[in-house]
Amino acid sequence: MGKLKYAKRNLLPDYSPSSEETEAYLYCINNDIRICTIPVKDEIGVWYIGINIGPYVKGEKINLSPKTYDKSDVYKSYYEFCKYYYEKRKK
Repeated sequence: MGKLKYAKRNLLPDYSPSSEETEAYLYCINNDIRICTIPVKDEIGVWYIGINIGPYVKGEKINLSPKTYDKSDVYKSYYEFCKYYYEKRKK
């Protein structure tokens, strides 16, 4: 029951991405660039951003961002990662 209470308190904030952010996100999805938010253990409202490139492999290690993000900037940073890979690969 303790884990359920933690999960309810650590919900991601609402965010409406722009059309540019959505395009970058869909590019990442379609090209096996997997970007996700990962909650920091025992901290409420703080996340890492995890990135894996290539097809899913069972048991693979997630590459975590060196920085943590709070509710005010987690989605902005998430979509910045998406846009980075979108622009990098489109050149």
